[in-house]
Amino acid sequence: MRGSCMMFPSNVGDAMSSPVITAEGGNNVKDSATLMTERGIGSLIIVDKGKPVGIVTKRDIIKRVVSEGKDPSRTKIREIMTSPLITTNRETGILSAIRTMRERHISQMLVLDGEEMVGVISERDLIKAVSYASLASFSPLMKEKK
Repeated sequence: MRGSCMMFPSNVGDAMSSPVITAEGGNNVKDSATLMTERGIGSLIIVDKGKPVGIVTKRDIIKRVVSEGKDPSRTKIREIMTSPLITTNRETGILSAIRTMRERHISQMLVLDGEEMVGVISERDLIKAVSYASLASFSPLMKEKK
């Protein structure tokens, strides 16, 4: 078990997705959803003059636009964003990030380095990180001869 945990994610910076994909709040939902589809991402960070002001997830689009029968071409992304943003930093531990998401009932967080947006961490990213760490802890046992 010598240092095997060092190879696997232990903090948010090791597990986050980067770069951060952003959209201006005045963009419409249709164009924003298209961007999310093209990039294969589950959320957009909404910015105003380059500063993060909110987040929109696929779930937000379904809940606040599709299920309410709103026109995605006429609905502005800022109208459906979640704000204020819940943020974390790259040094936050994986388990601490999971706890924050559970307590706040969110599935994604913006990762900051000071004031700079450096990534997004999702529940899926965190589950992968915990899974890798768990597998690593069993690896030495699997290599033992019977």
